[in-house]
Amino acid sequence: MAVGASTYGSVAGVEKLVGDVVASRAFGAGTVPTTTQVEGILDDVAAELNNALEIGGYTTPVAAADANGRAYLAAANNYGAAAIALTLVPTHVFNPDMEDVGQSRAEMYQARFNRALKVIDEQKIAASRAHGRLRHIYSGAQEDDDGNKRLPVFTRDEGVNTGTRSRVNTE
Repeated sequence: MAVGASTYGSVAGVEKLVGDVVASRAFGAGTVPTTTQVEGILDDVAAELNNALEIGGYTTPVAAADANGRAYLAAANNYGAAAIALTLVPTHVFNPDMEDVGQSRAEMYQARFNRALKVIDEQKIAASRAHGRLRHIYSGAQEDDDGNKRLPVFTRDEGVNTGTRSRVNTE
């Protein structure tokens, strides 16, 4: 199994953070967690990131052309997966929903992942958007969410004073 096309992190990225839980510092078929488990965890965490991105109006998966946003998401994906991977080791159990995380590695990694979700929620990530807040604005008119066009509130007086605007009579 390999990570999915919509996954930002990598097994190597998780190994860099928590590879010390296995003797060889590399996950394999006989380690806890296994390579397959880490790949599945990476896909699950990426699905959570992509869901948050889609809700925020971003195009998913974030394109390689959005290098800074993609690098940020790769780090978040690795931190989230590392936090979950550490829970597979019996001595590293914690509650990921706690607001006040402690100082274990798993808790710190989870805090970094939660912070990434907050950045996405606040729409402060450098990535392309599928649609923006002005997606229903048209020149001279506006369209509501149902696709009905509205009359413009103001019009330009052409030829008289080109910089003036008049309020449209809606009666």
